[in-house]
Amino acid sequence: MNKLLASLRYLTPKEQLSYLLAAIVISYQLIVGLYDLFYRYEVTFALLHFIFMTALIYFTLHYIKQREIHYSAYGVLGTSSLYFITLLYLNDFTLSSYFFPILLPIGSYLILSFKESTGFILLHYAAVTLVSLYGYLVLGVDSAAFAFIPLKIYLFIVIFIILFGMVYHLTISENYQMLFDANQKKALALSEIHHRIKNNLHVVSSMLSINKFGADQQALNSVMLGSSTRIEAISLIHKLLYRQKDFASIDFESYVDELSSYIFHYSDQPISLEKEIDPLQFSIKTMQHLGIILAELLTNSVKYAFSQTTAPKITISLKEEGDLLRFVYRDNGRGYDIKKLNHKNGLGSAFIKASTEYLNGEMHIECSNGLRYEIRLDPLLKTQRF
Repeated sequence: MNKLLASLRYLTPKEQLSYLLAAIVISYQLIVGLYDLFYRYEVTFALLHFIFMTALIYFTLHYIKQREIHYSAYGVLGTSSLYFITLLYLNDFTLSSYFFPILLPIGSYLILSFKESTGFILLHYAAVTLVSLYGYLVLGVDSAAFAFIPLKIYLFIVIFIILFGMVYHLTISENYQMLFDANQKKALALSEIHHRIKNNLHVVSSMLSINKFGADQQALNSVMLGSSTRIEAISLIHKLLYRQKDFASIDFESYVDELSSYIFHYSDQPISLEKEIDPLQFSIKTMQHLGIILAELLTNSVKYAFSQTTAPKITISLKEEGDLLRFVYRDNGRGYDIKKLNHKNGLGSAFIKASTEYLNGEMHIECSNGLRYEIRLDPLLKTQRF
């Protein structure tokens, strides 16, 4: 339950509203289905409600897991269309049964593009028309729905909805272009900001490095190395953002390459890096905490792990496995006393624990045959791309 509540932090307001609406519709279908089954004894209607409810649950869960907006949108709209047309048929074409089939296409304009929504509307209204003609001509249904005045009202509503969709999308397109032009100007300014932040942090990191090489005390050297790598870990985020011109997300593998290359310069012997990384991207805030964790682990390995190792090697893995992201860091160094490590109060360990807690991760440490850190993270941390 706590993990579910924590994952809601990463949902946009539009997604939260969509999930709330889906929950309301699903609950409504469940109540109506049970009412038809146990009170009205209408098994056919109850079965129809339950089938529609099951379809909504499936497409909602599919979107939550796969983030395929078009597949889920077409599924919900198509299922809704079949549901309302079947309901129209079973109700013998009463006036009230036309309400939802006529208004359903409004939802398609809010989800799909103008071309896609127009195609869906034509198919939907064509199906409603064919079913209505079948009821009127073949079944001989005598309903007020087929009178002249209701038909004029239906036609007016259909034309109004199509015109509404055209105006809605044309307005969105115009506003989108205006926002796009404004964002282009802001992007240039933001790019310059990232460039200056990166340069300033690099200057601070260089100053710390100079002080490190000028100091004689080993403890001071260690402090300077830790401080400069922490600053560089943040600086690299702005460097990558400035380079790729994408201010929304950062590629994790590119970040690993940059940071490890920088830290390995401080090693007295060559260190091989092995990567097992899925193509994942993260937001700036998430990447800052992942960068802090990675910088501390790499720095500790360089400083302490390989004094008795002939072929130093570090393995970094980040895999999406089912409902979690599994981050694993390993080195083949001399290892560490697990009891001392768990009770260590150093600044680096505090940074790792604090960043892991911020990301709602679960950390596991092993110290046999080298040091191994495993951190299990929520897959919602990754930047979604539609």
